[in-house]
Amino acid sequence: MKAILFTQENTDGFNALQERIHLHMISKIGVDGFSYSANCWASYSEAYVYEDQLCMPIDDAEPRYSYILEALTQEEKDSIQDINLE
Repeated sequence: MKAILFTQENTDGFNALQERIHLHMISKIGVDGFSYSANCWASYSEAYVYEDQLCMPIDDAEPRYSYILEALTQEEKDSIQDINLE
């Protein structure tokens, strides 16, 4: 799985990126039949923890993957890592 990792202290950064992705997804509703049903963004308090870091999964198998990438800066795209969540 791919993910962006945050230190556990960087809760503001995690939440800000989740909010930005959420708002971008809302803007894409109806584009090429895209649907998105979340009514809020995910909070750091609900995040997976991977090797002591907050984990924001970026599933490249999901149809919305390209929309998620559109919401990211180049630096954020470069920070995506392959991880093993089990």
